[in-house]
Amino acid sequence: MPVILTAVLLILLPGLATSIAIRVPGILALLIAPAFSVGTIGFLALVFPFVGLSWTPVPVLVGCAVVSVIAFFISKLWGSRRFHIPEPRGAGHLTAVVGIGSAVAAVVIGAQMATAMIHPDSISQTYDNVFHLNAVRWAMESQNASPLNLGAFTGISAYPAAWHGIVALVGELTGASIPVLVNATSIAIGAVAWPLGTLFLVFAVAGYRRAAAVIALVFSAGFATFPILMIDWGVLYPNLLSISVLPAALGLAFTALGLGFHERPAAPIAWLSAALAAAGVTLAHPSTLMALLAFTLPGVLGLYYCKMRDLRAIGSTHAKRNALVISGALVVGLLALTALWYFLRPPADSANWRVVETPAQALGELMLNSFLGRPTQEVVSICLIAGLAHLWISKSRRWLIGTYFIGAGLFFFAAGYDASIRQFITGVWYYDSYRLAALLPVVVIGPAVIGALFLMDWLHGKLQLLDRSNFMATRFPGRPGPKRRRLLAGAVYVVAFVSLVPQLLPTNAAAFNAHWSYRSEEDSALLSPQERLLLERLPETTEPGTSIAGLPSSGTSLAYALAGRTVIQPHILTTHGSDVDVVNAGLKDAAEFPAVCEAVRKLNVHYVLDFGTRTVTGTLPGYGGVMNLEENESLKLVDSEGSGARLYKVVACW
Repeated sequence: MPVILTAVLLILLPGLATSIAIRVPGILALLIAPAFSVGTIGFLALVFPFVGLSWTPVPVLVGCAVVSVIAFFISKLWGSRRFHIPEPRGAGHLTAVVGIGSAVAAVVIGAQMATAMIHPDSISQTYDNVFHLNAVRWAMESQNASPLNLGAFTGISAYPAAWHGIVALVGELTGASIPVLVNATSIAIGAVAWPLGTLFLVFAVAGYRRAAAVIALVFSAGFATFPILMIDWGVLYPNLLSISVLPAALGLAFTALGLGFHERPAAPIAWLSAALAAAGVTLAHPSTLMALLAFTLPGVLGLYYCKMRDLRAIGSTHAKRNALVISGALVVGLLALTALWYFLRPPADSANWRVVETPAQALGELMLNSFLGRPTQEVVSICLIAGLAHLWISKSRRWLIGTYFIGAGLFFFAAGYDASIRQFITGVWYYDSYRLAALLPVVVIGPAVIGALFLMDWLHGKLQLLDRSNFMATRFPGRPGPKRRRLLAGAVYVVAFVSLVPQLLPTNAAAFNAHWSYRSEEDSALLSPQERLLLERLPETTEPGTSIAGLPSSGTSLAYALAGRTVIQPHILTTHGSDVDVVNAGLKDAAEFPAVCEAVRKLNVHYVLDFGTRTVTGTLPGYGGVMNLEENESLKLVDSEGSGARLYKVVACW
């Protein structure tokens, strides 16, 4: 709990200081704080190496304070209008509802995620976890959380590092182990940043109502594909962070465009706020920036349509000139988005996820919000359909319908439509239906809450008609008055609450599915209990400064994250030189081949771990020299645990 609370404070306080500095009032300051925090921390991580500052708590806190001071002066200079909360519909106490509701949502989501993780120091037995755990150790030891530094760690140009930077700071502040840091920070992100951001988005598109806050928080805790899916599939910790702050960034983008219910502050404040949140999304994971741009596009097109209609009605030469300029800007923007969409994607050979179901299945899952075989969510589906219909019929916020269909279309093409166009549309996300399923709650929650409010208002109206009818008078004697109206309103809330509670059940199934990725057993894909015990003894069985070889996909590379010992391949797909290839291919016969010993000495390899051939990827070619090891003139057994975990000392080359 202390580690989780430290992560929560780190996620909230920097952004809260910035939002207060630009005079964001009351609860809104809290709701957008995580997005501002991630944007600030990610920006500082990128800048610090260029100004010679280390990635440690004191410089980071000073940097956050500087950002807040700059924001304050910008607000004083340009902030004649500021964020404003309209009077909520109905009685007050909206702040209390948000505070209590957010705390309850945090407990529910946190309990779900903790249930999936099983123990505070469990590790996900999945492919990407080798890199993420080692990268956190690297950021802490190098005191550098720049995307460029994390890229250099595995031999690529850059890697999104905001999540790793936050985890590293929590580690510096608490001294907890890497697995505990990873789990605690992920819980803080999913349980705090996600529901607060969704509530900001809902207020932006549905208005300020207590009912909207309650429904939004229940929905945010009840999606089976987020946040739990991102700690299950992959694991995709950077996507967990970026998607958690995406709703707030989307709400700020709508506010800057003058859409929705937030009263727009001064243009520089509105756009700089949206830019800071977008920076957080981008530095957490660039693919989510593309989702932000795509989800904002219908609002931009709707605004363009309204502007053109107004200019056409004026009909003057000046209006025609403005129309031409605006149209040209839109065309340039669309071309830039298309180019960005095409080029900001992983290499084609690493994006190879295939469709996982038929088109009909994908459409059915979209209708029932039961993506990728998760349990159906009937309540959300009914509210979503009602919301989309209400938006269309009322001719209000129709751009929100477009935002939903863009998200739904991305999932459909990734999950169930096997055609060449699928590569262009979903290549940003490796054609991966799981990543896009995790994005769907962001576009579902707005229309779903609007639909739920519409159904509640409709039911309330029907009950009021009954209240004035003979039907009610004969069963509830007395004149209609405030007491009866409060009774009817209470009945509506009870019906809504009883309908919403089952919404949480699918996430229980999602947590149960996810927990299988964290079980530590003899046949675990990445690390068995015996292998982990052997790794944890490395500080006693090996010398500092030496390097360790091994088959990385069998879990040997986690010697760096769990024991602080250097490994020659810190990720399964590390881009490395020929010396590493030579060691991997011939280490067990090093005494017979001088070239192997030459590579061993260059890499300072003194030990090799053998965890057998059980891996998260299947056996990869080129690793024959670090598999099926036995004592010989090249290797000497130093430590073992159980029947499948062994540590050998390289004796041939030293």
